[in-house]
Order: sequence, then C-alpha cells, then structure tokens
Amino acid sequence: MNFNNSELPINKLLDKINHYASNNEPLLLSVDEVKLLSESCGDSVFIPIYTNEQLVELCKRDKLQK
Repeated sequence: MNFNNSELPINKLLDKINHYASNNEPLLLSVDEVKLLSESCGDSVFIPIYTNEQLVELCKRDKLQK
C-alpha cells in the first residue's frame, strides 16, 4: 500500500501557506482551512531550539532568564 501524503488536506494547506510565504504575498484562508489548521496544530507549543554557540552568545549578552 502506497500513501501519497502530499494529498492529505493538512499538507495541501501547508503547501499553500508556504507558497504564499515564499512569494511574500498575503493569504486569506477559508473557514474550513482555519478549522483544519486549528485541529492539526492548535494544541501545539513551539519551543525554540538553540545550538551551543547560540546559547553561549545568549549567556554573554545576559539574555537567559535565571
């Protein structure tokens, strides 16, 4: 069984968002697209990932909370 993940609704929506972003264009989403995005990503929490070099630089600038 072969699945084409690019045809999943969320992947189509993400492709659409990426296309408009790469062209620096505004994008208007439909109600259904907003609901799909909310259902797929609405509970996500994004945490920044830093390299060791970035952490050292943040420490030097005293930008990290203690």
